[in-house]
This record gives sequence, structure tokens and C-alpha cells, in this order.
Amino acid sequence: MIRRPAIEVSPRCLFAIIFILIMFFCGSSFAGQLKYGDWVCILETDPLTNKQSKKIGTFAEDGISTLWLSDSDADGESVQLTLKSKKTMASEYFSYRIDNIDTLTIRSAIKGCESNCLIEYIPKKAAFIKTLKRALRIQFEYDSYPQIAQNPTFSLRGFTKAYNWLDRK
Repeated sequence: MIRRPAIEVSPRCLFAIIFILIMFFCGSSFAGQLKYGDWVCILETDPLTNKQSKKIGTFAEDGISTLWLSDSDADGESVQLTLKSKKTMASEYFSYRIDNIDTLTIRSAIKGCESNCLIEYIPKKAAFIKTLKRALRIQFEYDSYPQIAQNPTFSLRGFTKAYNWLDRK
């Protein structure tokens, strides 16, 4: 009878190897994403230009809307605010109210994402950003087809840390 040499591995060694493999694979797949409160920070690399871009975002309580802020390609002095919806947007504007205290503010926007998002460019040092850093929530209003007003509310918990991450060079 031919005997095969048996390799004995202690359970500690086996555990250490598995732990290292898990850390390696999980660490490399989540390296581009952070989370602060209800806000997620995403670092993406364009495969064609190898240029990195940052964006932060959160989900609304309605489950169909998301809010994103990203670096503006036009200049380094503004951020792009993108209000996305799973529903087709009819309006070319949105209005917002911060913490149910501020007055309703209406802003014109650019329709994009095949009519599923509204885009606005905001200066980085604008009063709007400063107000968001102090607030608890923001409620938007926009019209979707067939003429239904949508009122998504977004939590601003963690916004300040996420925005500071976005604004870092």
C-alpha cells in the first residue's frame, strides 16, 4: 500500500490564512467607498483617461429618489447637484425646503439622464452648502409624469463629513 505524505496544518495557521485572504479581497473591492451617516462617498477612476472623480450621495425616504453632489468638470469652484428619480421628470426646475424652516426656494435645472434627473451647478462656497452643513434634512419637490408632484426628503446626517471629503484635493 502506498502512503501519501499528509500535510498537517494547525487550525490557527488555517484561520490566519483565511483571515488574510478575506482582508485582501474585501479590502480591495471596497477601497473606493466610504460612508458618513446617511451619505456615501465614492471614488471612481475613468478607465479611458485614468482620471479619478469623487461624488457623494444619499437615498430619499421615498425609495425612488437619490441626491448626488460631484466635482464640476467646468471649473473647480462649483459642485454639480444631481437629483435622480426612477420616475420620468416632467419639470425643468426643482424646489427645496431645508428643515421645514427655510422658505421654499425654486431653482431652474438642466434635465438629464434621459429625463430621470435634474442637474444644477452650485458654487462650493454658496450659502446653500453652508445651510446644508447645519441642517437635518432637505425636502425637494419636482413634477413627474403624469403630472404628479414628487416630494422626496433626504437626511443630511453625515453630510458635513461627506462634503469635506468631496472638497479635499
